[in-house]
Amino acid sequence: MNSVEESRFEELLAWGKQHGATLHEQVEVYNDALTKYSLRVKASAPAPDHGFAVVKCPASVTLSYINALTGGPLPCNLSADTQLSPSFPASFMSSLPPHVIGRFFLIQQYLRGPQSFWYPYIRTLPQPERLASWALPAFWPEEDIEFFEGTNAEVAIREVQANVKGEFKQARRVLKEDGFPGWQDYSRLLYNWAFCMFTSRSFRPTTVLSEEVREGVRRILPTTCKDDDFSVLMPVMDIANHQLRAKVTWDTVSDPRACHFVSCDAYQPGRQIFNNYGMKTNSELLLGYGFIIPESEGLHNDYIHLRKRGPEGAEGNDPGGETKPKDFLVSLRPMQDPSSVVGRSRQRLRTGGDFEVTPVLSYIEDSLVWDLVVAQAGHDEQLREALESIVDKIRTALLAKLSFDYAKILDPEVYEDGEPALIPANQNQELAAAYRLQCKKILETGIKLLGGQLEGQGGDVLSGVEAR
Repeated sequence: MNSVEESRFEELLAWGKQHGATLHEQVEVYNDALTKYSLRVKASAPAPDHGFAVVKCPASVTLSYINALTGGPLPCNLSADTQLSPSFPASFMSSLPPHVIGRFFLIQQYLRGPQSFWYPYIRTLPQPERLASWALPAFWPEEDIEFFEGTNAEVAIREVQANVKGEFKQARRVLKEDGFPGWQDYSRLLYNWAFCMFTSRSFRPTTVLSEEVREGVRRILPTTCKDDDFSVLMPVMDIANHQLRAKVTWDTVSDPRACHFVSCDAYQPGRQIFNNYGMKTNSELLLGYGFIIPESEGLHNDYIHLRKRGPEGAEGNDPGGETKPKDFLVSLRPMQDPSSVVGRSRQRLRTGGDFEVTPVLSYIEDSLVWDLVVAQAGHDEQLREALESIVDKIRTALLAKLSFDYAKILDPEVYEDGEPALIPANQNQELAAAYRLQCKKILETGIKLLGGQLEGQGGDVLSGVEAR
């Protein structure tokens, strides 16, 4: 790190220590050539003991929607009688979702500069004016987004763009109509920045806040707000980068007023210490964090997301409180392959014994296969006794869907005679092109396995299933 960066992180750690946050004495912040700001064991320090607490982050220094309700840092004891001083007008607090209010609160604290309690923390975040340092794919230039055409990511990017635009317009309109001082300063650029900060750095309250703290928080939350309808920024703790196989725990039991990020892996001096963001595919990592995990012999993270249409598609919540339909995965390698870490974690049906997965469907998430089996059997009672016929119908339906998606990903504007027509010219485009290539490989693998021909690029859309 240069001297300015080093000074900012020293101030962050000093501020954190003043308010009860600590970094393990054998750990330091450094700037890695690949992963940027990271945590590592000091080269001069002995290897930490197994199961060491890397970071302690008290609830009192966290930043979230809760602070917009209280008007400042989280008090030690919250009760129904706690005097609240909301950071925004009542019309704003009552008409917008918690995750939107939380982002506006971060903007407010950024605008306050040194007057903000969180100033030492916000200074270490990627700064709004340095767009390239924080922009997730949804906020890339259009010429970069073009490289995602035909992929899952393109669909998700357009959804994010539409949602963010609508949220910002509604929120700023409320501030303007209420005559809120300085409402003009809450710009679209700052909202995009706040969205990216929460998306790429935040944690679920149920993960990092103890039951004791959440019980207190519930006393001041609106009755319609659930524990995970918003997310929480955790100073210092959010520096650690993702490793899919990292073994970590978030201890909120030993000290209910804080969260301890505990590493259960062994690290030698000079080695980077990793967090684990959960079982996320490359599509999810790309959209939410701006990176993908390269394919290797021992690990891959490449999956196509399919989404059930209609009422059958169960819905789940993002940490930010936003609802999304359930996705199903198609893998580059068999779902039960040891290298398919995320795929294996998503399997619901047991293999072995009386239950075996036919090789034709071994690259498909079993929950989707099971749903399609039930749907086919429900249409014809005789199919319950004709498993071979059911499998054939599923194979045909999936082949049609994957062929349709393959035709989209081979859009003539992007590929000419099987070769890319668009040549990456910057880091964003290189990342998008690498992601696109892996999507293409997944579709080719699936089509071949299902008995299709790559020359026949087409087919009807799979009934009941759509691209994410």
